[in-house]
Amino acid sequence: MIPQVLVDEDIKKWLAIDVPYWDVTTNLIPNSKAKGKIYAKQDGIIAGLPFVKRVFEIIGTEFEARVEEGARVSKKTTIALVKGDIHNLLQAERLALNILGRMSGIATQTDIMIQIARKNNENIRICATRKTVPGLSKYDKYAVIIGGGDTHRFNLSDMILLKENHLRMFNSISEAVTKAKETISFSKKIEVEVQNEEQAIEATKSGADIVMLDNFSPQQAKHVISKIKAINDSILIELSGNISLDNLEIYSFEGIDLISSGALTHSVKNFDLSMLIE
Repeated sequence: MIPQVLVDEDIKKWLAIDVPYWDVTTNLIPNSKAKGKIYAKQDGIIAGLPFVKRVFEIIGTEFEARVEEGARVSKKTTIALVKGDIHNLLQAERLALNILGRMSGIATQTDIMIQIARKNNENIRICATRKTVPGLSKYDKYAVIIGGGDTHRFNLSDMILLKENHLRMFNSISEAVTKAKETISFSKKIEVEVQNEEQAIEATKSGADIVMLDNFSPQQAKHVISKIKAINDSILIELSGNISLDNLEIYSFEGIDLISSGALTHSVKNFDLSMLIE
């Protein structure tokens, strides 16, 4: 779980952005107690309930979740009940739905991709990337976990990932991997992004922990994987590059350990929710 102090800091900042002075519309309504419900308008996976609960608590209202975090829900399911001053409820509404909608959308997309991928490869992992909204990365990554996916690296400090632009600064992949082994802690893995068979073989022979096949066709990937595994059967193989729901199934064959997809976070469709005052 994300530390509560960080969550509270974010929520207070977001509330201050949305209500920088006062809510000119809600001020038209007399003070009164009210209650309402948040409900799903589609099927999917719910993620973000602990954070939405804090939105309502910080603004001074009550929140009661009616489903568990990570629950699979259907259209019209009541997700939560809220109660308190009508002004506070309405001021929390949009922020709460934005958080819950985005995170549930990511979790739902992750779950869908996993179900497709594991038809052909029951051990494959679907991973996020760093293509997240600045300031929301920890929430996006958390939502991927709730959907059953893998976070991949959280930030640039997590591990060595030698991509095309890094490798251009070295004479060879072998030189780059050797430099990494000499420099980093034993606790950090080394991954190399490769563009062709020659680079894949070199990265494997140089001692990389993970080889990322970037923008390979399924046929190219299958051919290269057999050669990689002949050299190092324990190395992890990741596929990346324009992999989406449309082509995921043909990429999810045996031999692939990881598929990373920026679409989990950069192209997510918000989960459809509403809050209705009763």
